[in-house]
Amino acid sequence: MTKRTFRAELHKIRPDIAQETKHNQVKRKLALALRALRKEKRMTQKDIERNSTLTQPVISRLEAPIGALPNWDTIVRYIEACNGHMLVGFSAHKLDEMDYVDPEASNSELVAALAV
Repeated sequence: MTKRTFRAELHKIRPDIAQETKHNQVKRKLALALRALRKEKRMTQKDIERNSTLTQPVISRLEAPIGALPNWDTIVRYIEACNGHMLVGFSAHKLDEMDYVDPEASNSELVAALAV
């Protein structure tokens, strides 16, 4: 049984695990996008702490791939501390984050995208 088949079977048997997996996937993508932005700006977590009202433990939790999803205000403060920008869009159709990331973009282009 492949990993994908096992996961599909598990999700059929335990829908609660399927929901938790989806939640963790969103948190993981958000954390990786935030960390990518910080690294693109060549900043440390301490730099973000100095530029914001966020503490280093909060910043660490934001960048952790598991755990609770942060509130909107915390995400915005993190992005502002990085001197970054954020684009949010909504659609009735499924979005693919790869449509928004140009693999040949310069370093000043979009770092990461998150489709839910």
